[in-house]
Amino acid sequence: MTWSFDCVAGPYKGITGGVAWNGEWILFSAVQEERILRYDPATGAVDDFRRYTGRTNGIATAASGEVFGAQEGGRRVIHFKADGSTAPTCDLLDGKHHNQPTDIIVDKQGRVWFTDPHNPVAPYGPPVYPFLEHGSVLRLQRGPNGAWTLNRITADTKEPRALLLSADEKNLFVGEGNAEMGGRCQLRAYALDANGTAGACKVLYEFGEGERGIEGMALDSEGHVIACGGWKKSGSGPAIFVFAPTGELLESHGAPFDLPMRCAFGGRDMVTLFVTSGDGRLYRCDAGGRRGVSRSAGAA
Repeated sequence: MTWSFDCVAGPYKGITGGVAWNGEWILFSAVQEERILRYDPATGAVDDFRRYTGRTNGIATAASGEVFGAQEGGRRVIHFKADGSTAPTCDLLDGKHHNQPTDIIVDKQGRVWFTDPHNPVAPYGPPVYPFLEHGSVLRLQRGPNGAWTLNRITADTKEPRALLLSADEKNLFVGEGNAEMGGRCQLRAYALDANGTAGACKVLYEFGEGERGIEGMALDSEGHVIACGGWKKSGSGPAIFVFAPTGELLESHGAPFDLPMRCAFGGRDMVTLFVTSGDGRLYRCDAGGRRGVSRSAGAA
């Protein structure tokens, strides 16, 4: 079955990046415009959720309703509070500033996981703080006093771009590699123990040389990984992939736009897939009847 994509918002300047469902709206980021917008699937209305977001890319909603953003421009993860204010988390890993967060998720315990690669687009200001030698998956966790601490989860990644937790949160899926920077791209899996410590890497799927790998992922109700990847520059082109949890490529649906960025299920009954893109738009499709999984407050 061919997936049909409809544009529901945009175009905006530059790419649209992060996308998340909060149980009522689809939140999505116009990265260069420094805006997070919200789309109402019931009415089609689009308005601002936040402005002046410091080039926030990835967006995540917690089961509590909290919203977090991966701020590429400011090299930090931001907590967007319900009263309209923002609060920093922790941007120091062993006393050093981390890189530029891109993708972000929140688990059932409220811990915030994010990819921290090296980005081709420089952050704001002069390079006062050097980048880390590694690009890793990092995790933020609140202590008893509410203060955030930051820990490194993966030690073998170089340029992780996307991440996803399985429904039982016993497995972490990672889109590794940046073809734009000359790297080979993979879909990886890491088994997690009860404390969220990652085991050895298992490469589930490897893209060909020059192929753009996975930039964003969503989970369906059957445990399949829905992934955004590909580009017009090389390979089979921009597409939305469907992987089995074992890494078997089950489906590939060509996208009518370049650089699919991130995806999230949302709307009534969680059967609509929303996709952001390199052409600065928000798209939707019915994803062949697949249903999403949400950890957001109030979600269906």
